[in-house]
Amino acid sequence: MKVTIQTLGCKVNQADSASIEGALRNNNYKIVNYTDNPDVWVINTCTVTAKSDHQSRQLIRKAIKSGAKVIATGCYAQLNSDSLSTTKGLSVAIGNADKTAIISYLEKLSTLSDDTITTNTENPDSPLTLQPYYSERSRAFLKIQDGCNFSCSYCTVPLARGKSRSLSKEDVLTSVDRFVSEGYKEIVLTGVHIGSYGIDFDIKSSLIDITKKITLSYPEIRIRISSIEPNEFSHDFLALIKKGNVCLHLHIPLQSGSDKVLGMMKRGYRTSFYKQLINSILTECPDISIGTDVVVGFPGETDKDFNDTVKYLNDLPISYLHVFPFSKRPNTKASNFPNQISDLIKKSRVKKLLDLGEIKKKAYIAKYLYHDLDVIVEKRDQTKGYYRAISDNYLKVLVKSDNLRPKERLMVKVISISGSNLITRPLNDISIS
Repeated sequence: MKVTIQTLGCKVNQADSASIEGALRNNNYKIVNYTDNPDVWVINTCTVTAKSDHQSRQLIRKAIKSGAKVIATGCYAQLNSDSLSTTKGLSVAIGNADKTAIISYLEKLSTLSDDTITTNTENPDSPLTLQPYYSERSRAFLKIQDGCNFSCSYCTVPLARGKSRSLSKEDVLTSVDRFVSEGYKEIVLTGVHIGSYGIDFDIKSSLIDITKKITLSYPEIRIRISSIEPNEFSHDFLALIKKGNVCLHLHIPLQSGSDKVLGMMKRGYRTSFYKQLINSILTECPDISIGTDVVVGFPGETDKDFNDTVKYLNDLPISYLHVFPFSKRPNTKASNFPNQISDLIKKSRVKKLLDLGEIKKKAYIAKYLYHDLDVIVEKRDQTKGYYRAISDNYLKVLVKSDNLRPKERLMVKVISISGSNLITRPLNDISIS
C-alpha cells in the first residue's frame, strides 16, 4: 500500500510525522509523494491560527478529491471532530493521542465503505513513549515533551495537546543513541513547552538536566533547543553553548512589547524581565542568534501599545522575528475579549514588524562576512557546485563543493552574502565528526 504523509504546522508536528513514517516503513508500507497516486493520505493538521485551520481543511479536500483514502490527524483533527465526522470522503479522523496507533487504522481502511468515517479524539493526554522515526531531513527532531499547563488567553494548544508530560530520560537517551548511530550530527529537542520537561516525573527533572546528560554522553553531537519560554530559561545553557555542545541559537517567544497586552495575554512576565534576560544572554554569548515570536492585533492593542512594541523590538538586540496576526481561537478567553482589531489594521501592523525583522536579520547576517561557521549539510542546491546547509547559529548557508553528504558537519568560511544566504567554502575536507 502506498501512503503519503503531509504535515502542517510546528516542529512538534514534524517530529510526530517522522514517527508515523517510521512506523509505516517498519510495517512495509511504501511512502510516496502525494503526486505519485498514493492509496492513502495521512494529513497531520495544525490549528494554531485560523489560517492553519483553512490550510488543514484545504489539504483534506485536496486529498479527498484525489480519490484516495484519507486519514486526518493532528491538532485540527483533535479539536474539530464534529465537523470532520460529516466530511464526505474522509475515512478517519483521529486526535493526537492516536497518532501512535495509526497502523491499526490503516489496517481497517479496506473494510470501510466510502461513506464511513471513524473518529477518535477523546483524550489528548497520552503518555509519551519511545517511537519509531524516519525522516529525510539532515537534522533529527526529538520530541521530548508534549502538552502545556499554561493558560495563555489566546492559545488553543493546551486543548489540542493536553497537559504537559515528558519522555522518560531513558527513552530520550535511547533515541539520541539511535540518531547518532544513523549518522545525525544535530538533534533538535522539541516539544510544545519543553521548558516544563521533567516536572511530571516522580523525581523532578528539567530541560537543562536532560541536555547535560545528552551532551555528556555524546559530546560530538550538537543539540538545538527549539524554543523556550523566557521565564524558564536556565543560564546553565550558556556554558554548554560556549563549549559548542548546544547551538549558538535560542528562540525565546516575547509575543508583545506592551506590558498591558502581555497582561491580557496572561504571559506571566513583563518587558523589563525579557529585556534583562536577552541582554544578560548576549553579555555572555555576544555572537548568539536570538529569535522571537510576536503577536500583533491582540484585542485592545491600541496604536500606542503597538508603537511601544515596535520601539521595544527596535532597541532589542535580537536577530529575527516571527510575526503573527492575532487569530480568534474557539474556546479561548481572548476570542471573547472586547475591542477586537480589524484585519486591515492587523495586516498593516504585521507588515511593519516583518520589515523590522528583515532589517534585524540582515544586520545579524552581515556580521558573519569572512567568519567561520559550524554547519550541517542539508542537500545539494539547484545551483551546480553548491550544497545547502544550516549553521549552528541558524543561518542559511550555501557551501561551494562537489562532494558533500547530507548530515555531514564541517567548518566553512563565509566568502560573500547573497540576500539571506551566506556563500561559503569548506575550511578543509575533514569533518568535525
